Amino acid sequence: MTESPPEKAADALPGDPEQRRLLRFGEELYRRIAPDADLGHVLLPEDDAVAVVHRVRGGGTILVAADRSVLFSGSALDISVALIDFRAGRRTPVERFR
Repeated sequence: MTESPPEKAADALPGDPEQRRLLRFGEELYRRIAPDADLGHVLLPEDDAVAVVHRVRGGGTILVAADRSVLFSGSALDISVALIDFRAGRRTPVERFR
């Protein structure tokens, strides 16, 4: 896993163009449920995915696959647990992010 430095601005996302596209999509979804969230990013090249992380207690993580399917995981679960579910194909319907 590769985590971006917290000082990076949203317009200077880490990764290659495809990873940045996925990060922007994940950020867009997160902004629907938490408009002012302090977001971080984790690149998951081994899963062809990225994670957008709300960096506060009570936040959570949105894992975004290359096909733009997603899995939301609350902060109570460690990202490694969320990755097990993600790799098993569990997803959160995008419509749930309103």
